[in-house]
Amino acid sequence: MASCYSPMRLFLLVLMLLPTLALAQAPAEGYLGRVAVADQSEATRTAALGEALTQVLERASGQPLAGQPRLQPTLARAPRMLQRFSYERDPASGQLMLVAGFDPRGVDSALRNAGLPVWGQVVAATDDVPLSIGDLHSIGDYNRALAAVRSLPGVRGIAVLGADNGRLLLRARVEGGAASLAAGSPLLQRLADADGALLYRLAPTAAP
Repeated sequence: MASCYSPMRLFLLVLMLLPTLALAQAPAEGYLGRVAVADQSEATRTAALGEALTQVLERASGQPLAGQPRLQPTLARAPRMLQRFSYERDPASGQLMLVAGFDPRGVDSALRNAGLPVWGQVVAATDDVPLSIGDLHSIGDYNRALAAVRSLPGVRGIAVLGADNGRLLLRARVEGGAASLAAGSPLLQRLADADGALLYRLAPTAAP
């Protein structure tokens, strides 16, 4: 029996099944620590996290941590502040390296609570902002709309909420909130906001 779904409907169904905010970014480079390890076991990794977090804290504060007892509780929480980890080989020595990425907010907050400066990357508050994009007539238009939203300043992730009658409904995780989207994009034309959502229209493609 022939499928009752058109290519457009199938495409929209796939969009709806995407994991929420699946495009969220990994920790910034300034919040990554690299430590030489003997193997990839959990015990070895856990033991190395304190050293990796020390690197990140020193980089963010701009000073060595020796004599900073107020940061010792933070180092003890290194496993809980971990956001992701991976392994790589040092290109020069071939040594196995643990690459650990830590929560930027947690790092900055720990430094401020200890009365230390934050010279690293300061992360603005992140908000979930509803977006509505209209004038979509094809799968290509939906792809262009998603690409345009990803390119907006401060966007750290996207969740597809729905699509109907040529309109795509999204929730974007934006560093700095809705104000960060004021600059807009040449691919999106900003319209008047409505029902708490930022309204856009997909800009027409240039004639060949």
